[in-house]
Amino acid sequence: MEPAPARPRHDMEELMHDNDHITDTSPTRRRPWARAAVGLTAAGVLLLGGATTAFATVAGHAQNSGYSPAIKLVVTNPRPGDIAGAGGDFTVDLKALAQNATGNNELSASHGYRPGLNLPPAATFGPGLPDPNAPGLVVTLSTTPQAAGGPNANLAGVFQLNSVSRHHGLIRVINDWEVGVPGFFGKNKPTTLTAYLVKGTAPGIVTGHERPISNVVHETFTIGG
Repeated sequence: MEPAPARPRHDMEELMHDNDHITDTSPTRRRPWARAAVGLTAAGVLLLGGATTAFATVAGHAQNSGYSPAIKLVVTNPRPGDIAGAGGDFTVDLKALAQNATGNNELSASHGYRPGLNLPPAATFGPGLPDPNAPGLVVTLSTTPQAAGGPNANLAGVFQLNSVSRHHGLIRVINDWEVGVPGFFGKNKPTTLTAYLVKGTAPGIVTGHERPISNVVHETFTIGG
């Protein structure tokens, strides 16, 4: 696999200014770093295998009776049933919220959760890779093409922006991704997003044997055409 050509990075202040979850993906509002961030093309990505989604077993681990995770994962955009974006271009915004001291520990810098950008041509950027700034994050889409590893590929490695804050003493980790190749995941097409956190470093390919340390988010939305 040949790395995507290097592209200029914008000034850090400009890159970080819209950390307030802008969900409008019109050309005039697109995040400037996103255009340089997701070159997901068949020529630029390895075939990572695994075409069958593997969230059922994972969800079973996380939904046992009495299970109360120390981290609550929330998808703030898109929401279930939404038509997300237009022309096959959409964004995904996640928040991992510590619920107690255990959650704070699991989302701490000592476990690798930190603010940062993950952009090409970094070796840490791409599908089938963990997020270097949120190492336990797992995100899959049912319409991920085989050129990017298929529906079992962990897409955390293409999330570009990670930020960390505290609210009433509890850590919040926010992860943002904007698709850089409109239509790569479909147009006018329903897709199912599955997301959760695991302890340590997340796998590149989901097997169904993962043990979440958060709730498992499972929602369906339509990629706008």
